[in-house]
Amino acid sequence: MNEGGEKKVPKIVDEISDRYGTVVNYDHFLSDGMKSKKLTPLDKENLERFIGTNLDVLSGKVSLDDVGNKDASIKVDLFVPKIPTDPVVTGTLYTYIISRPSQATRGIVGGFSSDIDRKDGDAPWKYSNITMSNSDKVEILTNFGQADFEKLELKFVKKFLMSDLKSETKKIDFSPYYDYRKFHSSDYNWLGYAFYKFTTVKNSVPLTVVFAVKEDQYSEHETYPKNWFYVYMKRES
Repeated sequence: MNEGGEKKVPKIVDEISDRYGTVVNYDHFLSDGMKSKKLTPLDKENLERFIGTNLDVLSGKVSLDDVGNKDASIKVDLFVPKIPTDPVVTGTLYTYIISRPSQATRGIVGGFSSDIDRKDGDAPWKYSNITMSNSDKVEILTNFGQADFEKLELKFVKKFLMSDLKSETKKIDFSPYYDYRKFHSSDYNWLGYAFYKFTTVKNSVPLTVVFAVKEDQYSEHETYPKNWFYVYMKRES
């Protein structure tokens, strides 16, 4: 990162941490004993912005260097292979959201992360995903509505069930590591009951975006998933 020697902007997480890396004067937005967390307007605004940034990277509208160097709220960690000649093909983006402390109250800090992948060092970034399944055993309720999807310029295409993937009625690959045949048994994916497929175009590049919901959050009458726990993003060209 930063091969051109460009000075990076200070990161929010560093700004609110002490010299040991411990965040001070802030409480985490997920507290001990909490069973579920409904995202606040500030949380949602930052999550939507984070999704948008991931889509911008996949489309090539912005580079990871741009994000790492210029975005104060996002840190980029690339996984450098042990063999120096091997290309960097995976990484993680972390975004930090804060509510500043006042004289009477402590601040609140939280965050989301995404994993990003590509085929080789010369290829564009092709896949990205964000999980909201749980953090510290707290289920996060994303509380999205139609306006949120429209803000992201996502066009609804269709929805389908995990059973459609198992039966191969639907054949959609979400990851470079496994195709739809293996999808249901990988990582958190088995928690997915229904999937909502959207498309968008950024930087003249078509993108597919799929939101997964658990069975207890699914409604067959919904066009838009209110409380999703995973979003899969894919560059289609």
